[in-house]
Amino acid sequence: SNIHKIAETGKNGVKLLMSESTNALNPGFSMSESKVEAELGEIFARKKGRIIVATFASNIYRLKHIVETCRKNNRKIALFGRSMENNIEISIEGGYIKDNNIFVSSEVANTLPPEEVCLLCTGSQGEPLAALSRIAKGSHKQIKLAPTDTVIFSSNPIPGNNLSVSKTINALYLQGVEVFVNN
Repeated sequence: SNIHKIAETGKNGVKLLMSESTNALNPGFSMSESKVEAELGEIFARKKGRIIVATFASNIYRLKHIVETCRKNNRKIALFGRSMENNIEISIEGGYIKDNNIFVSSEVANTLPPEEVCLLCTGSQGEPLAALSRIAKGSHKQIKLAPTDTVIFSSNPIPGNNLSVSKTINALYLQGVEVFVNN
């Protein structure tokens, strides 16, 4: 953190500072969001099959980057998970995400060529009932994995979730898809 900038901002009358604390006790720095965006862009540019991205639905900045990456790579997005749908809707209403036409229903996504589709879903923490876990287990009603699919975990596991995340990754590998863990 830039302590001097925070102190200067505080002199201007800030009454509340809210920040993420998930890895606050780990020494060093978190990866810049611009680096995450660049890595996502590289994966999207290389992969020709369907891409499935799991991330925190509450990370609006990340969602915006994923939408922009899909736009640049001519991919439509189907949303899976109630919190993902709700946060995308809030992001559109708030003007953070401007391209509303990029979103399609799961039915439409299933009719498009795989290279034109991105599935944006919940489940990056291995939650058993989340969309990605059900997709990985083959129990999702609308999505069945194909060997040409690529799955991206675009978040770090919260401490304590490593085992459930690993189980989801293993289930994906058993389905024959390529998996990226993109922090």
